[in-house]
Amino acid sequence: MASLDDAGLGRALEPVGRAEAERLTEQLREVIGEARRVAVALAQRVRAAHRAQVWVALGYSGWGEYAQAEFGVSRAQAYRLIDIAESAGVLERAIGAAGVLAVSPAGDTEPVAGVEGWGLSQRALREVHGRLDELGRTVTEQLTAAGKTGQLDGPAVREIVHRCVDELRRPLPTAGAPAGDRDVIGAMERALTDFQRDPSNTGAGRRLVDTMAEAGGCLGRIALELAPAYLSEQEASEAVLARYAEDIGCTVETVLAARRYALTGDRRALEGTWL
Repeated sequence: MASLDDAGLGRALEPVGRAEAERLTEQLREVIGEARRVAVALAQRVRAAHRAQVWVALGYSGWGEYAQAEFGVSRAQAYRLIDIAESAGVLERAIGAAGVLAVSPAGDTEPVAGVEGWGLSQRALREVHGRLDELGRTVTEQLTAAGKTGQLDGPAVREIVHRCVDELRRPLPTAGAPAGDRDVIGAMERALTDFQRDPSNTGAGRRLVDTMAEAGGCLGRIALELAPAYLSEQEASEAVLARYAEDIGCTVETVLAARRYALTGDRRALEGTWL
């Protein structure tokens, strides 16, 4: 195997044996678990500080200025942490409402470990934030139903919670778009038919362009619901829009362009998509 460069960055890398690989993997698993627990605890404290409006007493103009000055945390990142904490809180309450108890190896019962012990990623908790009512109801219902067959241990609860979260991370189908948005799609289809009948009809051409732009606005509004305006385009793509674009058979660049159009109202944002 080739060694690293001659700058003294390290010796040649060789694969370790199975026992060492398993040891290193377990160490990595422990560190990742601890990082997740710390991340949730941090988010909960951020939410408490935001609710208390601590920036007022400390002389800052708002949450964004406070987070940047005190912690070097951007406003977008601070709000993401709040989203994570709120999702975690809903899951905690849902489990509590189901009255779930974990069974220890000794046969004793104790409350199931908190959300920081479930192995949920920050991304997963962010992506279900827009559907918290549904999340809480689904988790409570599924845990209650499973609990009727006997006591649940920690792994069983974890599996149910993960399944509920994974289901709700999937973007809502486009068929659920508001009636006004569905009307726009119908208008675009009619305008396309008219233009195909007579391509020389400039009026039909303008109507087609207008309705295509309106369709871009519909897509942009959905994108903003999934990824609010305070997220940068990179953050929005990583959080949910890349997955959404794949689900609807579209490029993430087109979804981001529609999101820009919904934010600005400037049709030039759609250049390079279907316009």
